[in-house]
Amino acid sequence: MPLFKHINLPNGVQIAIWEVTETIEVLALQLGNDIEEPSKSNFKKTEHHLQWYASRLLLKHVFNAKKILLQKDEFNKPSLFVNDNAYHISISHAGKFAAIIVSNNVEVGIDIEKIDERILKISHKFLNEQEIELLKKPLNPIELEITKIWSAKETLYKVHGKKSLDFKKNLFIKNLNKPLKGAILTNEFSIEIDIDCILIDQFILTYATRS
Repeated sequence: MPLFKHINLPNGVQIAIWEVTETIEVLALQLGNDIEEPSKSNFKKTEHHLQWYASRLLLKHVFNAKKILLQKDEFNKPSLFVNDNAYHISISHAGKFAAIIVSNNVEVGIDIEKIDERILKISHKFLNEQEIELLKKPLNPIELEITKIWSAKETLYKVHGKKSLDFKKNLFIKNLNKPLKGAILTNEFSIEIDIDCILIDQFILTYATRS
């Protein structure tokens, strides 16, 4: 059971990360039927779902196999109930890692991405002018900084929890040092959110909370 990291933060926030080394059969056996999840009804076991099993095993670890219900709303945003108590949750996975963030007090978002120079080819789709200026004097290799921005925007998107945000027009990252200063700007509202990041091997993990 390779739990990679378990972090306790203020406001009842917990982050857990799993490094996948098992086969899908081993993960499925460990998970069993301890988590109720309506959307799992048409689930098929394939190699592409290793991270799916790992993320659910993280829930089992954090809550010690109590009564767990995981479901999604019309925007595909997950919600969590543990012993009938509501929790905010966000889930992400990339490569060999799966990660979750949960809290019973504040909204949460998490994302993990593999640092890869291929992101340079698609960066024009999500970088705005302000972020391009930041990247003229990068603190780290350019592919790391661009991946950090992409991951941070994914985290903002998950905190917001709707599907109406444009990554270039509505999501903004204002600095490259920790914590990142992120903003969500639309015609209806404007909010700023601090985003923390952790470098894990060749992956970047970002997370944020909002009261």
